[in-house]
Order: sequence, then structure tokens, then C-alpha cells
Amino acid sequence: MAAKSENADGRPAAVVDIGSNSIRLVVFRDRTRAPVAVFNERVICGIGRDMARTGHLHAEGVEQALANLPRFAAIARSMDIDDTAILATAATRETDDGPQFLKKVEKIFGQPVLQLDGDEEARLAASGVLCGLPDARGIAADLGGGSLELAALSGGEMGAFRTLPLGPLRLLATVGDERRDIVATVDEALADLDWLPDAVKGGAIYIVGGAWRALARLHMVQTGYPLRVIHNYRISGREARDFCDVVAGLGAETLARIDVVPKARATTLPIAAAVLQRLIAASRADRIVFSALGIREGRLFETLNKQQRARDPLIVACEQFSERESRFTGMSAGIFEWVAPLFPDERPADTRLRLAACLLADIGWHEHPDYRAEQVYFRILRLPLLALTHEEKTRIALAVYRRYGGSMNDPALRTAEALLTEDDIDWARKLGAALRMAETLTAGNARLLEGAQLKLTDDELILKMKTGHAALVGEVVRNRFGSLARRFGRDGRIEGKGL
Repeated sequence: MAAKSENADGRPAAVVDIGSNSIRLVVFRDRTRAPVAVFNERVICGIGRDMARTGHLHAEGVEQALANLPRFAAIARSMDIDDTAILATAATRETDDGPQFLKKVEKIFGQPVLQLDGDEEARLAASGVLCGLPDARGIAADLGGGSLELAALSGGEMGAFRTLPLGPLRLLATVGDERRDIVATVDEALADLDWLPDAVKGGAIYIVGGAWRALARLHMVQTGYPLRVIHNYRISGREARDFCDVVAGLGAETLARIDVVPKARATTLPIAAAVLQRLIAASRADRIVFSALGIREGRLFETLNKQQRARDPLIVACEQFSERESRFTGMSAGIFEWVAPLFPDERPADTRLRLAACLLADIGWHEHPDYRAEQVYFRILRLPLLALTHEEKTRIALAVYRRYGGSMNDPALRTAEALLTEDDIDWARKLGAALRMAETLTAGNARLLEGAQLKLTDDELILKMKTGHAALVGEVVRNRFGSLARRFGRDGRIEGKGL
């Protein structure tokens, strides 16, 4: 198990993102392969609302931004952050008064602003996708208020890329809200990108941007999806095109009446939907995947060294939770090795999930005994874990739920019932029973695991107690071991001197 120093350097980092539509401050707990935001605040200002038409920033948006940025600066100073990156995107690089506005921002923060060009914006968005989904292959697509950044992804690297003037605020200002005109403009801009179909073939479009995240939330509500987690939410290309077709035809007033749609997004969401629909059509994508990580996380990711970037963000995050919340150090690693004989033919992907579950197995000990299973189940479902499908996250949550003795008849398991196959559930129940047995035998003390060994044969599950450790076997241990053996379809036998 990795030491804490390998997970993070302990210092917080902050990113201020000055976009065409919104400004945002995100403070990350530390510089790590699995970034966790401890503060995240957005103000929709729309400084780029009129830039395509006037060549200037929107005056009211600038006033609103300058009124809110001092709050961001004060928060960053109060947290003793020595690494605040201030990133500016399309609006300020494409307007005559953009530099003047950024000078005022620099005065507020007392440091320079990094004005991103289109290439840098595309790169950081792609890095953000790779931070959260290291195996991403296809196209990273980041829709801001003023521009759309596209970048091909393969093998953890960025390939061809392009910045296009297709942000909803820009289109609203230059084309208007007539759908035919928007579609024609988007199609014309995408027509030159003949590399799109090849880049996305066999992969996906990885969706970044606030407007598109709002689209994902709306889709979840409309389809009754059981897990309201944006990151790695997946939709088939055909379903996404049909859904975007519906949303693109809705008016702002209609969308504003839908609770899940932010009021500030109601005007631009139909345009964002139309852009995505045409992008799916141009790339012939079979699948779209939503990424909760973008240029802010991409900036943090690019500050890590090569060794840190290569680490598995799921395992890093679970290690961090284990270090902070488990009762005893070393128990997670001990359990992982101790239960391994029960899973002799597991795939590498399942080994990874088993490790994650072992790392999280003790994070519910401080909850009320009557609610531990349910609390830890929902908590894992909602943890900001990366590089993990929703089905995989649910498998881990169910395994730890069973480790705490949760009932399979609990109505709270709606997500597991909806997302998991029978084989997935069987795996989670087996692992949960094994984790429960380890906890029962040792009371969470890793040193006591050294006195026992599991062996799985074709007919039996054997618990072999080493000399001097027989006293650990009491009635509760015998009962839990019997349950574990039955879960694996074996007869259970405990052996050792004095038993």
C-alpha cells in the first residue's frame, strides 16, 4: 500500500477559470492524482455574451465578474494557497477590451493571469478528461460560452485538435436562436474536420462543459437513471442525438420551468444541444461519455510528474480515504492479500475493484451500527471516484454494504438492482462476505490476520489457524465462516491446534 507522501504533497491548489459564460473558483485539497475539490463556486456573468457582435466584453457581465472576483481572491488567501492559477479563455482573448479587463483581475489577485490560446484550451480540456478517464479514446469536446475545443485522444495522448467559434453565447449573438441557422453554422464549421470520424471510431466523444453537464442531468431525470453522478455517465450516440433533437426544439421558458435545469442555462441549453447533435452526426460517434473534469483539473494534472500521472486515480483516491478514515493502518492491504485465495481466476479489472473495496472496507466504522451498511453504500456511490464506470462503482458499494451486513431486501439497493447483472451482484456478495469474515476474525487489527489463512478447494473452504491463534475462533467467527463457505458453495472447515 502506498504511503501518504506518494498520494499528495499536502498543499492545496486553486484554479480560477474566467470563461465566456461564467467565472469559477475551485480549490483542490492537495496536488494529487485524484483531485478532490474542497471548494467550488461559480457565478454566471456572461462576459462574452456580445463579443462576436461588438468585439467587446459585455459591460454588465464584466461588472458582475469584477464584483465577485475579490471574494474568490479573499477565499484563496484565507486558505494559504500558494498556487492559484488564473486561466482566461475565449472571451478575453478575442475582444478589444479583454486585456484591460484582465489587468483589473491581476490587480485583484496580485498575480498574472494566464491567457489561454485555443490550442492551450484544447490541451487542458483533453488533460482533464485523461485525468478522470485515463483510458479515454476518441474525442475530448469542451463547450464553453464562446468556443468549442476538440482534441483526439488515444493511448493517453492528445492528437489532432481544433478550436471552433461554436460556443452558445457566440452563436446566439451572431446567428440568433433560429435552429436552422445554428445547424447550418455548426455543420459548416465541422465539415473541415475530416479527421473526426477516424478519431472517434471505436471510442467515444468525451463531453466537457457546464451546458452539456446540464444536458446530462436533464437526461438522467427524463430516463429515471438511478445514479445522479455526471462523471462517466454514458449514452449511446443514437439516444443522445434523439434527446438533443428534443431539447434543441424547446424554448427557454419551457426549460426554465424544469427544476433540474439551472435558470441561467435555459437560454443557451437548446443551442448546446444542437451543437452536440451535429457533432455526433459529423463524427458518427456510437457513444458519448460525460466528464466532470475539464481544464481546471487538466491544469492540475499537468503539474504532476510522470510517475504521479501514471498512478491509478481510483486506487489513489481509495488509499486517501483509507488513510484518513480506517481505524488501523495496514488493515486494507492485509485484507486484500488475505481474501485473494477466494478469487483465484479473477480478471485484472476485478482485482482492481477488489483492492478498491478493501481500501474502503472500514470507512463506515464510525457510523451508527443500525445504519452503517446503508450509509456506506450511498456514500461510496456518491464519492468522487475516478476511472470507474457507474456499474463498477456500484459493485464496490454493494460489496462494502454487505461487509457491514446490509440486507439484500433493502429498498435502498435500487441502484444496484438497476445497474448490476446477477454475476456482478454475486461477486459483490462474495467479496462482502469475505470482508465481513476478516473484520469479525480480527476486529480490524491487521496483525491478527497473520494467524489465519484461507484455502479454497473444489469441495471445501478451509480456515487454517496457526499455532497460538486458535483463541480467535469463537461462536461468531464460526457462524460468519459458515456463511462465507455457503456463499462460495463449499463446505466450511476450521482447522488448527486446539480446535
